[in-house]
Amino acid sequence: MQFAKRNEEPNLGILLKYNGPSVDDGSMDVYDAAANMVAFSNYVVAAAKQFYGDVEVKAEVKAFQHGSFETDLVFHLAGLGITVLTATPDVRSVLTAVKESIDLFKFLRGKPPQNVEHVDQSNNVAVTNVNGDVFIVQTESLTLTMDEKAGKAAAQFVGQALSRNGVEKIEIRSGGKQIATASHEDASFFCTLLDEVPVSEQTMRMGLTIQEPSFKDGSGHKWTMWDGETSLQYAMEDENFITRIDDGESFRKGDVLVCEVRFTQTRTGSKFKIQRAIAKVLDHKGGHEQSQFELVPPAH
Repeated sequence: MQFAKRNEEPNLGILLKYNGPSVDDGSMDVYDAAANMVAFSNYVVAAAKQFYGDVEVKAEVKAFQHGSFETDLVFHLAGLGITVLTATPDVRSVLTAVKESIDLFKFLRGKPPQNVEHVDQSNNVAVTNVNGDVFIVQTESLTLTMDEKAGKAAAQFVGQALSRNGVEKIEIRSGGKQIATASHEDASFFCTLLDEVPVSEQTMRMGLTIQEPSFKDGSGHKWTMWDGETSLQYAMEDENFITRIDDGESFRKGDVLVCEVRFTQTRTGSKFKIQRAIAKVLDHKGGHEQSQFELVPPAH
């Protein structure tokens, strides 16, 4: 039987501190503080696992003081891990990942990266945000930021905490040195940053009844349509049909559009979503023609 070997390093303490009026006067909710403490510990453990994989890493609360708490990382090496990690894990790499990840959340501004490229032969990646700006970080820092569990943890101990009145800033420190900060203005940037991955796509011919069209700028022409059972929004992508409407083709609520409809299923993390789009309007029938239309057998 192999026994776990416990490796501890005296400088593994990582401190999370909140600043602001509600912290100063002691009105910060104790349940919020407890939830933040758990989330921060989970986040630090996730950072450590980027480097040490399946090695057991635990976060133990070392100290809890007014508006702050300190966490110690404790590594448990067992089985094959002992032969791989002969030295005590280097906490500096974990601290770098935490610092770069917090900075990366702020840089990405709540949106997934637009592009990621490896930098030469190094372990670094160049991350491009929605504004076209580039930020270079370690691969582990990017993986941590994009991890669903780490994102939820950051949303709790940074995003939700900073969105509350009276909490203006957080600081993460280690060994008396500041590692990372975030302010009230950054709160909305801390969330799960999962890419939306296409799963399937199909196009079919359908008859849809107009319930509510939309021509607002920037709305993407989201039309509310009735499919015979449910009212749903469809992106109107047929610009020719929109032009016909602009040129005076009359239509009203209750009219039927015979369309080519594209259904796209996407996955973000463990959640699935279906997007509906009218790719082409094949025929436009007035409401009084609807009963005749419904007698036509579906196309195969």
